[in-house]
Amino acid sequence: MLILVLNTTLVAQEQKLTFKIKSNPTDSDYWWLEKNNFGIKPANFDFRGSWKLKTSKTTYVINILAQDDSEKIYLNESFIKYNFSDKTFLRMGRYYRDFSNYLNDNLSSGHMLISHNARPMPKIGLVTSKNIEKFNKLTFEGGIAHGFFEKENYYTKAPLLHEKFIYMHIKNNNYRISLGLVHEAMWGGAYSDGDGYDGRTFSHSFKDFLKIFTAGDGFDSHEGSHQNALGNHVAIWDFIFEKTNNERLTKFYYQHIFEDTSGLRFKNRFDGLWGLELINYIPKTNLLIEYLVTSNQFRNPNHFEKLYYYHYHYRLGWSYNNYILGNPYIKLPVPEDYPNWPLEKVDVIHFGINGEILSNYYEIKFGRRTSISDSFQYQISIGKEINNNFNIGLFIANDNKKIGTGLVISRSF
Repeated sequence: MLILVLNTTLVAQEQKLTFKIKSNPTDSDYWWLEKNNFGIKPANFDFRGSWKLKTSKTTYVINILAQDDSEKIYLNESFIKYNFSDKTFLRMGRYYRDFSNYLNDNLSSGHMLISHNARPMPKIGLVTSKNIEKFNKLTFEGGIAHGFFEKENYYTKAPLLHEKFIYMHIKNNNYRISLGLVHEAMWGGAYSDGDGYDGRTFSHSFKDFLKIFTAGDGFDSHEGSHQNALGNHVAIWDFIFEKTNNERLTKFYYQHIFEDTSGLRFKNRFDGLWGLELINYIPKTNLLIEYLVTSNQFRNPNHFEKLYYYHYHYRLGWSYNNYILGNPYIKLPVPEDYPNWPLEKVDVIHFGINGEILSNYYEIKFGRRTSISDSFQYQISIGKEINNNFNIGLFIANDNKKIGTGLVISRSF
């Protein structure tokens, strides 16, 4: 197993070009080789190239991937970002998110809404922020985006994506407190039901968009007296506390997941992702601990009965190209399983650490489900810089009792 990384950096208006050649073990489903891996199932041979050019107002990013067992070339996170000012920008292309910027995606188990588990979706979004003059410690930040799913196997017409968020930041001396509300929705599109029922086509008029924007009623009621909201909605309350002490930084965050007004009011108690990250408490080291819980999604079926990420009409759920868009520990039933899906309550403890020791780089991720009998899934990477242009490293990853190893060689120009 061999990974060869060739890095070429061109300094011209902050330009960077990188090439990577990678060989992967494919004899088992190694958890951390596939999860949070940009929606790419490892092949025997991967080729990745990335290019970034930053000018005074515009940033261009292109990431491509090709594999030896396929003639396809994948366009990963690739976009154009134009800054109207230091507080407002427009981004267009394939990209992940403009919210929850505090999250360490390299070490985290995965964001509750948009992680790096699936490929980035094509979308266009506008983000802005505003300082309050009379309260100079208070800042508001918001954004809105429109995106596109793909037809895949279940959809005969691709659904659309609506995304918006608003944050309030309070910064004072050495700490910052933030409260955010992030709303995602699938809408429009059409599906073909393969279990004996007729398919359905959903309109995507401006009137429908207004209902999506406000999570207004639209679908027929299903086994209940209340009419369901138009589209498939998933959202989080985003709580963040950050404190600096000299070079040390403490981050505490909680992403409370909900899919309707009952979850908005915490009827599902404290389901979601809890996290703590400590930076430089050990010099040049990041330490992250997370706890993911979904145990309350069926806590009170008369008032709260949800299978997170799933939807009766959009039965591929909160996924893109067969990968969960949010945290990969939460699974979805396939459409054929409806309505007899297995109820799975998820409790996960996850750890991540990376840093430098004597010019050696290391990164460790490991986690396990605590709600069932399970083993730790881990990946350990170490590397050493031989000189300014040459690096060599090793990694190991596991799938329960099976272990795969690899070699990493990198060269920069």
